[in-house]
Amino acid sequence: HVRMRLIALTLLALALTASAATAAAQAPGGSLEIKDGRGIVQISGRGVLVGRIERGSLKITDLTPTDQWSPFVNGVPRGKVVWLKGQNIGFRISKGRYLIVASGDGISISARGAGVAVIDGDPDKVGDTGTYRVGDAPSAALPSEETKISFGSTDGSTTSSGSGKITP
Repeated sequence: HVRMRLIALTLLALALTASAATAAAQAPGGSLEIKDGRGIVQISGRGVLVGRIERGSLKITDLTPTDQWSPFVNGVPRGKVVWLKGQNIGFRISKGRYLIVASGDGISISARGAGVAVIDGDPDKVGDTGTYRVGDAPSAALPSEETKISFGSTDGSTTSSGSGKITP
C-alpha cells in the first residue's frame, strides 16, 4: 500500500508540474521599449514597467488596487492614482495591471508583460520623435500620428493605426 501511495503521489506531482509548465508557456509575454520619446505615450498593460521622463507629465492608474503592489515615483511608493508634472521623473510598476499616460520630452519606458500602447510622437525642429521597439523587432521612429501598438499578445499582431484614444 505504501508503494501504491508513493506512485500515486509521484504521478500527481508530475501532472501538476506539466500543467504549470503548459500554463507558463501559454501566458502572453512580451516587451515594449521607448527611447527618448517626444509626445504622448499611453500604455494599458500588465506586468513590469520602468520609465523616466526628462520633462513633462505623468499619470499612473493602478488597475489592481487591492493587490500589494503600488507604483513608485522617484523612489517613493505612491497611491493607486498618481499625477504629476516636472523634470526628471522616474517611475516603476512592479507587478499588476496599470494605465499610464506620459507626456513631454525624453520619455524612456521599458515594459515587460502584455498590453496595448497608443503613441503620438511630437517631432522636434529636425523631425525627431524618439524610437520604439516591440519585442525583438528593429527600432522605429515614434509615429507622428496617433498609433496603437500591442505587445505580448499571442495573436502575432503588432500595430494598427488610429484606433486608440489618448487623454493626457
